Amino acid sequence: MDGKQTLGVGSANEMTNSTSRKSPEKTPSLAESEAILPAHSASCNLDVPSALPFHAMFENSEAPLEYHGGEGRDFTIEEIVELGDDSLGLKVLLMAKQGPCLGVINIILTSCKKITLEKVCNPNTGKKMLGLRTFFFREVVNIKVLGEDQEARQRLLKDLYFEKQQGKKLLRKKLLPMHLQEACRSNMHTEVPPDLIQQLVCEEAAEDKPGSPAPPLPPGRLPRPSKWVIIDVIDEAYKKAISMICREMVIAVGFTGLKIGRSGTLVWVTFATSSMVFHFDMAKIGPAEAMKEGLGAVLQDGSVVKVVHDCRAIEDLLHHQLNINLKNVFDTQAAEIYLHLLNNKEAIPLLVPTLPSLLYKYLQLSPLHLFPDGMEDSKIDESLWLERPLAEPLGERLAREVAFLRELRLEQLDLMLVDLRQLTEVYLGVLRDKDSLTVKQLEPHIIPAEVQRLGKHRSVNTLEHGIPFTQHPKTFPKRGSNV
Repeated sequence: MDGKQTLGVGSANEMTNSTSRKSPEKTPSLAESEAILPAHSASCNLDVPSALPFHAMFENSEAPLEYHGGEGRDFTIEEIVELGDDSLGLKVLLMAKQGPCLGVINIILTSCKKITLEKVCNPNTGKKMLGLRTFFFREVVNIKVLGEDQEARQRLLKDLYFEKQQGKKLLRKKLLPMHLQEACRSNMHTEVPPDLIQQLVCEEAAEDKPGSPAPPLPPGRLPRPSKWVIIDVIDEAYKKAISMICREMVIAVGFTGLKIGRSGTLVWVTFATSSMVFHFDMAKIGPAEAMKEGLGAVLQDGSVVKVVHDCRAIEDLLHHQLNINLKNVFDTQAAEIYLHLLNNKEAIPLLVPTLPSLLYKYLQLSPLHLFPDGMEDSKIDESLWLERPLAEPLGERLAREVAFLRELRLEQLDLMLVDLRQLTEVYLGVLRDKDSLTVKQLEPHIIPAEVQRLGKHRSVNTLEHGIPFTQHPKTFPKRGSNV
């Protein structure tokens, strides 16, 4: 078997900052902004005059943000978008499907078709609303331009200038009301020592440095695979790998390809055992041939637990392209949703969890443990999986995506069995902690009062779905049967 590699810890490249822009908490004056400009741009004038072609009609508009049915100019959302940066700072009455809204245009995102207003208030009552208000283009019926907020326009265009000169910032600054800004400034009395700031800067630079080593792995509850191999030919190595996989009680499985689903292309199938990770090259072997020679039998073996993350698209591809259905599957994403239901009174989560987020949460791993090259999945071109030979960082990435799934399953199972463990603890003391006379009076087929009280205090009552022991003292439903 060629292609053997060690599951080492690689380096991480510096992450690319995501893009955002929002109003700062405090707007510096024009003199202050010129003072902080870099030397090569100090001559740039950031004072944006109001007498631009479109804004000339609002040159002397300094009225407060109120609307009493006065005149204005109607625009469609398409016309506002065509204005580009000239639309920033306009006081508008936005007519949406859910009702009117009065505010100042803060930002227009054409990529996701959203428009955001600041200094928002209800035009009918004049009641002000805190924060920003965002509308999708499809929700906007009409926009009436009432005037211009020169302070907001100058501030927003100043932010836009710094964004173009210095790059986009990672985080947005929350727009606070004036009374909260004053409260925050009055409570800021503690000064941070300069040596502490320097220490934090040095530590952050060391962590972001591409060549910096990853922290050691936390101790695991199960043996972790230390090597990975590539299997691209059906030979003795292929058969030996299938034999090693079949000897395991619990294995982790990963599927990689182009748009995994019934119309997608399966490129790699990865199996993780307690000692080894196997990458099966489906593009070279052929999915149908590989499944016929043993992989299909493993996936459909009910005696071996297959741990996967989000089996929906995987099952769709296997069923429609290869006529194979997974059996005895433990899905870590489905398990996390189930735990959310237990802990939140059966409330369904809004978003499904990703595999990295679960590994960070339960196993205390860091991004460097999962992404040795410093690139997350969303930044990888899917066509790279078709290149041969497979690049070593990509093979390492595939191995680490399945190497910790078996441990993640154990952590989730522990939380799922909390009710059972508590019920068992109560059962242990039901007879032990009572006197002999009380024990003789208890009938073995009646649920003890302690257990009934436990069921009433749990978020999910584990006792209400079964047949009461008093009705069937000697007959119990078989495991897996419908009760």
